[in-house]
Amino acid sequence: MEPEELKKYVDFMKEHGLTYLEIRKGDFYLILQAGNDSSPVSASRKSQRKRENEEEKVEVIESKEQENLVQVKSPLIGTFYRAPSPQSPPFVEIGQVVKKGTTLCIVEAMKVMNEIKAECAGRVKKILVENGSPVEYGQVLFLLEPVEQQET
Repeated sequence: MEPEELKKYVDFMKEHGLTYLEIRKGDFYLILQAGNDSSPVSASRKSQRKRENEEEKVEVIESKEQENLVQVKSPLIGTFYRAPSPQSPPFVEIGQVVKKGTTLCIVEAMKVMNEIKAECAGRVKKILVENGSPVEYGQVLFLLEPVEQQET
């Protein structure tokens, strides 16, 4: 793992006031712990409780926010790309209204570029994956807020 990749996790910890972060994704496993508490077991238990409380709050908030949102999931394992090429602008941005069938991204699998299209008309509320990141089958890539499609 490169230092730039670690930086995003460290920044996330700072932003949310976390002292412990554990990430498991397939074969990938990462533990980050801030500070130098003399009692690692005590710190671990405190951070565990804090994480559990924060996870509950995040889940409640996210479930309320996501009630009316459509999840666009990856239909395959591959690499997520927001644009058709590195020099091109992204297919969509947060806040953009898309029509049914609009290309949202590409998932590359075995050198085949698979366009992922909007299943309904909607406003892009969240992009949940970073450009160039690996994605799993069924992983949520985008959240769309359904809108009525205007006849043109």
